[in-house]
Amino acid sequence: MQRISIAILACFSLFYLISNHDLTGQNLSLGFKAGLSFSGFDDDSERDADGNEVESFKTQTGFHIGLLGRYRFYDDLFGLRFGLIYNQRGGRIDFDGPSYFIFNPEEPSYAVGRRVEEVRFSNVYLDIPLEAMIFLGGRLEISAGGYFGFLVGSTGTGDMTFTGRSAITGAPIDPFEVFFDFKPFRNRAGLGSYRGESQFIRMDGRDREAPIEAGTYYEFAEKDGNYFNWLDVGLTGGLTFFINQGLYFNAQGKYGLSQVVRDPYYVSKVSLDENFEFIPREGNRRNFSFMFSLGFAF
Repeated sequence: MQRISIAILACFSLFYLISNHDLTGQNLSLGFKAGLSFSGFDDDSERDADGNEVESFKTQTGFHIGLLGRYRFYDDLFGLRFGLIYNQRGGRIDFDGPSYFIFNPEEPSYAVGRRVEEVRFSNVYLDIPLEAMIFLGGRLEISAGGYFGFLVGSTGTGDMTFTGRSAITGAPIDPFEVFFDFKPFRNRAGLGSYRGESQFIRMDGRDREAPIEAGTYYEFAEKDGNYFNWLDVGLTGGLTFFINQGLYFNAQGKYGLSQVVRDPYYVSKVSLDENFEFIPREGNRRNFSFMFSLGFAF
């Protein structure tokens, strides 16, 4: 929450500094925009042993607000757009298929079975876009370019139901449920990621410890940096329609080129290897988003 507050303060501080300097020349205009963001993750689903997809990716809604500058040249036919945008991105990930569960990863014991899971991530980025623009008439402009996004906050919520058996003896265990309260910047690993009281599942004649509410790294004995990469680089493009000289409507699309999840945590949920170690996934999880906003240019 502190990082979010700092990001908002930085945006408005920059706007204040710019607006109090004589930078608004004939070809330069400054302004702001705000609106809704619809975002998700682009990734290939994991598959079970029969080749069936066990993951699905869905979008979720956030918001954005930020400062923009526009510079026109060549008789107002072309231009450049730049800015600083506070933007919520993320997405929902559903998993339904064969999987495993690690009880107390610091002294682990293992179960195999079926996992039904839903996780919703909300990540906050400070985006710095740079786009080229073409002006079509007096009211319409088309823009395309790239952006750098800096991760300043991340949360996740959801739940998981597990039904299965001991990975060693095959003895069945009672189904159980785990709720998620992910804070990747703050959560610790192992038992430090168990939030509140634990639950105990009887397996192979012993009570095995599992969280009732889990943090981000509840399946990991050690934390190897944060779950998400701090930098998101991608492409962006959009269409802007000016309602009058200053007020405009903007539709924007963004597609990330960077891996969102860091390698230590981009692992299979379908199975572990023969030594009960995580199996790295192949592929690349990327951000994408669509933004619809109202803005004003001075």
